[in-house]
Amino acid sequence: MFGDADASTGELAAVVNTPVTGYNRALLGRYPPGSTFKVVTAGALLAGGLRPGDPVDCPKEAKVGGRTFGNFEDEVLGRIPFSSAFAHSCNTAFVQQAAKRLDGDELVATAARFGFGLDPSPGIPAVTSRVPPPSDRADLAAEAFGQGRVTASPLQMALVAATVAEGRWHHPTLVSGDAGESKSPDPLDAKVATTLRTLMRQVVTEGTAAPARLPGQVGGKTGTAEFGSGDPLPTHAWFIGFRGDLAFAVVVEDGGVGGEVAAPVAARFLRAL
Repeated sequence: MFGDADASTGELAAVVNTPVTGYNRALLGRYPPGSTFKVVTAGALLAGGLRPGDPVDCPKEAKVGGRTFGNFEDEVLGRIPFSSAFAHSCNTAFVQQAAKRLDGDELVATAARFGFGLDPSPGIPAVTSRVPPPSDRADLAAEAFGQGRVTASPLQMALVAATVAEGRWHHPTLVSGDAGESKSPDPLDAKVATTLRTLMRQVVTEGTAAPARLPGQVGGKTGTAEFGSGDPLPTHAWFIGFRGDLAFAVVVEDGGVGGEVAAPVAARFLRAL
């Protein structure tokens, strides 16, 4: 699925579902957003005082609330700046920082600034994405990297990228004109938005999306979101991003790794513009 929007207005430029099944998954699908949700968590951490250069730990595993969380392919990066933990999508750094610096209300409130919990219907049906209040510290840690009970549509995650690009969430509208619901959350803190744009650019230039060679001044975030059952668990491949005033999201159902699958799809789209 694919969706893109004008970051400064919320106007939808395109929505694509392939294969076509008669069900508009880009607007109606509910998926775990995986590490693309780290944009939201990073926003909460930055607003709470964490700086991009502050050192954080990225071990193979981290235990929070009695539950053990690990990194993709057991990655270990050691003690690194928070900006590198974001660029390389270190789960264990995020769960530790969330447990140390955030509570459930802060995460939910930050998510609301990105449009979670709001009806995004742009004149046609669209689902509301959710960040349920975490029930305990382990639940908070899982939600911090877009797992647990967090659900989002591809439209919502395109709007997350748009919120970073513009500094505030805009209600999505059809280009043809239905303004939809006027309710809008508070904007992001200007310094937080600026820092998030820098962090998302680093993902593309030297982080998990670098091999995709996205063209132009793109900022983005990859995601590899676990779902279902099995060992190992299957994963949806995500990439969200912005270039100029265009924001977009790509999700490949059961597609594998975001940086290897979804980011190249986004690169092909951007080269075709």
